Amino acid sequence: MEQYVECMSRGLTLRGMLHIPDGHGGNVPFVILFHGFCDDRNEINFVHTELSRRLCGAGIASVRFDFAGSGESDGRFEDMTVSGEVADGQAILDYVKGLDFVDKSRIALHGLSMGGCVASMVAGLRDADIRALSLWCPAPDVVYNLRDSKTLCGVDVSDIEERGCADFEGLKVGLGFYRDALMLDPYAVAAGFTKRVNLVHGDEDVTASVRCSYRYKEIYGDRAELLVVRGAEHRFKSFAFRKARMDSAMAFLTRELLGGL
Repeated sequence: MEQYVECMSRGLTLRGMLHIPDGHGGNVPFVILFHGFCDDRNEINFVHTELSRRLCGAGIASVRFDFAGSGESDGRFEDMTVSGEVADGQAILDYVKGLDFVDKSRIALHGLSMGGCVASMVAGLRDADIRALSLWCPAPDVVYNLRDSKTLCGVDVSDIEERGCADFEGLKVGLGFYRDALMLDPYAVAAGFTKRVNLVHGDEDVTASVRCSYRYKEIYGDRAELLVVRGAEHRFKSFAFRKARMDSAMAFLTRELLGGL
């Protein structure tokens, strides 16, 4: 079953899609999916829609919300910050924990691109609530590149303070996004997560460098699995690339949430 749902975060309504396996009897494992920068709950080439439906077919429920300022959720994109999305992520986690059919001991997070950065930070902050963490092309370098070189996904935004905003593909990125990034250390927050992690990254990704996943692997050590897909860039634009990423996440999430049952 697929059902439109809403939850509140920071006084704003977040809108999303809940996927529940047919015939569930309660105590269902659950995955929360976080989308990336400038995207929505369906994600690049609808890949999160596919992941949710495949998880549902395997007996795992999931939810995909638009972050505040993105997709159909309340708020303005120009007010979006990484810290705000981390707050939204925790509000979504609390919403899921309040669903009576969810097995609270089997909740995983999954994130793509900047959504992967957000997922890693939520996992680090809420370690006791999260069973496993799945990351596709995680992009904490969005934060670090803003701080170190005033670039955003390869775009020079060095005039953001003078202009009060940046033009990114026709979307207004607010000065608050930049100032928030100056205060963050995503890797340090992510290090608070103590469970198992699955990472998938393309070695030709120029939007989110594969170095990000190598750094996560260093942080998580033997608890992390890393698949580097040769020739893949950020969008994983081939049948083979898409299948490799999807299969890796499905194998990991089903093993961590259904294994031993």
